Amino acid sequence: MNLKNLHIRTMLGVTMDIRSIVYQILFAVFFAIGSASFVWSQNGAGSAIALSDVKTLEELAQVGGQLFEGKGQCTQCHSLQGASSDKGPTLDGVGAKLTREFLHESLVKPDAYVYLDFTRVPPAPYAAPMPPTSLAEGEILAVIAYLQQSSGQPVSIELSELK
Repeated sequence: MNLKNLHIRTMLGVTMDIRSIVYQILFAVFFAIGSASFVWSQNGAGSAIALSDVKTLEELAQVGGQLFEGKGQCTQCHSLQGASSDKGPTLDGVGAKLTREFLHESLVKPDAYVYLDFTRVPPAPYAAPMPPTSLAEGEILAVIAYLQQSSGQPVSIELSELK
């Protein structure tokens, strides 16, 4: 089978080369294999916090920050301050601009929307599509809490949702 000329038309009408889809799947598999399953953060006293031991929304946001920078590998393409990269947009203030539901969908179904880089003329999609996440549901909620808190917003996640 010659993959060179094989293209797939997505639900959004975007034509993708089959090789880019295969690369995304391989990336997700290798990332999932190499990721640690135990999530922790450091509280102010320096002791470890497991996601299952989170008692406050502040601790939840701390764990989310560790996931954002660590297992989630969000900082490979995104920043919370400063300019966008060619791989992905800055997420500065995203917790105040976007709803919790939209953030969740963006993490669970990263190909649901085509994100455009409006710093380019004409606006164009980012060079690297967002890969599927290897984060579990509770970890995704922790990242959302982190994005909300870092945007100066109250955390909308309830601790009971982590169970």
